[in-house]
Amino acid sequence: MGQGDERLIMRGAQASAAGFAARLGARLLFLLVAARLFGPAAFGAFAVAVATVELVVAAGSLGTKKTAFQLLEGDSGEPGRRPAHRLIDLALLVAGASVSLSLLVVAAALALPATMLAPATAAALILMAPMAAGQALLDLFLAATRWKQAIRYEVVARSVVEPWSLLAGCGLAWWLGWRAEGLAIGYGFGTLAALVYAIGGARRRLGGFGLAGYRPAAGAFARTLRSSASNASADFVNVLYMRADLFLVGILLGEAAAGLYGMARQIIAPLRQVRQSFDGLLIPMVARSLATRGSGASSEALASATRLILLLQLPYLLAIVVVGRPLLDWLGAGFAPAYAAMAILAVAETLQSAFSIGDLVFVYLRPGLGLRLTLISIAIGIAAALLLIPPFGLAGAALSVLAAHGVRAAWRGRLLRSRFEVSTGPGHALAPVAAAALASAIGLAIGSPPALALAASLAVYAAAILLWARAGRHSLGLTGFHGG
Repeated sequence: MGQGDERLIMRGAQASAAGFAARLGARLLFLLVAARLFGPAAFGAFAVAVATVELVVAAGSLGTKKTAFQLLEGDSGEPGRRPAHRLIDLALLVAGASVSLSLLVVAAALALPATMLAPATAAALILMAPMAAGQALLDLFLAATRWKQAIRYEVVARSVVEPWSLLAGCGLAWWLGWRAEGLAIGYGFGTLAALVYAIGGARRRLGGFGLAGYRPAAGAFARTLRSSASNASADFVNVLYMRADLFLVGILLGEAAAGLYGMARQIIAPLRQVRQSFDGLLIPMVARSLATRGSGASSEALASATRLILLLQLPYLLAIVVVGRPLLDWLGAGFAPAYAAMAILAVAETLQSAFSIGDLVFVYLRPGLGLRLTLISIAIGIAAALLLIPPFGLAGAALSVLAAHGVRAAWRGRLLRSRFEVSTGPGHALAPVAAAALASAIGLAIGSPPALALAASLAVYAAAILLWARAGRHSLGLTGFHGG
């Protein structure tokens, strides 16, 4: 790999960044609509239902979001089979698995008594569980477009079609008087609209699906199912790791508290999306680097990716810390108590998203090791949540996430150094973190008006980063993607 690979990754990230503003605008407008029209309790039921759908998607997608590239290339069983027909095989498998799991969720929502599952949450689960199949298929068809190196379909689907259709669906449902079901209806609108767009994009990139000549490949079904167990399990565990705190808030504190906590999680979500904007092209490039050069020789590439993602995340983290409280007041009455939890979650999400680049080493070289690390982190997070939520409420839940992410980051770094000679640890991030700490302190000291406080903190951050880069001749971009 050479500079062309680094430029390719950056072009993909830039394409994703081009849709970031549209997605962020739609997200903030959706949160405003959800907060002011539907309220914390309804939003809490919606947030728990979304988290459940994401768990179903993680298991029902059979790991194809990451393995579709290999599966579409072909296998020894049917080397002459068209990629479009392999995609249809995968779609049938994913749809079947997702629908089956969704039916289990619906059955549980119908069977559990109100003392165990609040009626509003049960209703949201019943309406939204079928959308798990749509979300899993959306991931699959977008992976097919990325396989053809067309990143624009994912950008448009995730950043424009899905969020703005969700918003339109919520508004239409409210206007028609479907107040209790409005958020779930909007979610369905967004999922289906994005899926239709993704299917169209995959069809164009693959030169049509050739439905007239398609015949199901029983052998391919069996091989995919046999090979998917480990990937599906790892995906499920990872999503559970990221959502366990929300479930525990809903169980221990109720729907309204889950609504406040869910709002905080929604606001910090762009921190994860910064990392995801690199994934479509960064993941295969890292996989190739590990395969051709080994883990030790890939250390510089992984460290530079970690540093670049962190540099891009920290301005948004600054915004949350400096103007998060007035933002929550703007969204609606009653949401301000989520500020402390939101700020803590933002720090935790930044830590996890940036340094989880190192998890790719586990995925490709020792998947069992990564799975064990995730399971231990879940256990730490749940234990911390059970201890901290009763006395500290939402802030306690956020602190449990920070504890889990912190332990995972420290342990991940130790394993990477000792077993793979890879270092993506604090040394690469010290200067950006110090710059962000200084900038946030200045922004909080200014306080009001919020716009001035935010502008000052961002200016200080940018100046500190530029001075650091020039003084030490540090690169702010991707490096190390060469050789092989």
